[in-house]
Amino acid sequence: MSVDYTLMIKKLQKLEQVYVLFAESTRLPFIECDPEDFDDQVYMYADQESAQDAVKAYGERQMPLKTIKLEKKQMLVLLTSIHLLGANMLVFHDKVSVSKIPLDQLIKMDPKASENKNIPMSNSSLQLTVVYFIQELRRPGQKKDDMERIKRLQELEEEMTVDLIRSQFILPVNAREDDKGVQIPYVKTPSGDIFQPVFSDVWEFRKFQRGPETKLKMVVVSFEKLLPSLMEQAKGFVLNPGGVNLILTREQLTAIAKRFEEV
Repeated sequence: MSVDYTLMIKKLQKLEQVYVLFAESTRLPFIECDPEDFDDQVYMYADQESAQDAVKAYGERQMPLKTIKLEKKQMLVLLTSIHLLGANMLVFHDKVSVSKIPLDQLIKMDPKASENKNIPMSNSSLQLTVVYFIQELRRPGQKKDDMERIKRLQELEEEMTVDLIRSQFILPVNAREDDKGVQIPYVKTPSGDIFQPVFSDVWEFRKFQRGPETKLKMVVVSFEKLLPSLMEQAKGFVLNPGGVNLILTREQLTAIAKRFEEV
C-alpha cells in the first residue's frame, strides 16, 4: 500500500529551523537501524527541547550525541549529505507526532551524478558500514569483556572490511609549480604521527579542499593499490578526515589484504 507523504513534507518545509541528532563519534548525523523495518534512519526535531531529551536518553545508553540547529536554507545540504551517507529514512518529530519519511520523497538526486565510472562520485555502502562501526567502536564506558558487544563489533567490522575491499578510493595530490612531480598532502596527529588522507568519494574529497588556492588533483586507486601508494614515513591512511576520520594503519591494511587473498 502506497503512502502519501505530502502533508508531512509540507509541515517540515514550513519550519524555519530544525534540530538534528549528530553523533559525537563521527561528527556526522547519527544513523540508527530500525530493528523492525531495518531502515537506516536519521532523527530530526521541530523543537530543541525534544531533541535534547533524545540526546539525554541516548547518553544514558552510552551513545554520546548532540543537537545541531539547522536553518531552512541548510536543509538541502543536510538531506544530500544524509543520502550520500547511505541513510534512507528521516524520522521527524513535530512535538505532537512522529513521522517516518523516506529520503527519496524529500530529495531527488540527479542520476547522472553517479555515472562517472572512473571516479567514485559516491560510495554510500562504504560510508554506511564505516559509520555504524565507528559509532559502536567509540562508545564510552563499554566493558571490555562484553562478549555480545565484541561479537557485534566483529560483525560490523567484517561488513566494513568487505566494502573496503570492493571500493575505489581517491588519493589527493598537489602538482608542484615547477612541474617536477607532485606533493602528497598528509595529516599529523598531536603525537606527531603522519597519515595520508584518502577519500571514499568526491563529496568527501571536496571537504578537504580548503579553498581555491589548494589545487589538489584526484588519483583513483583500488584497495590493492593503497599500500603501494603509501608514503614511507606515513603510518597509514586516514579515511575521510572531514567525517568519520577512520585510521587504517599499514599493519591493518596488510592483514586485510592477506586475509582476503586466502579466501
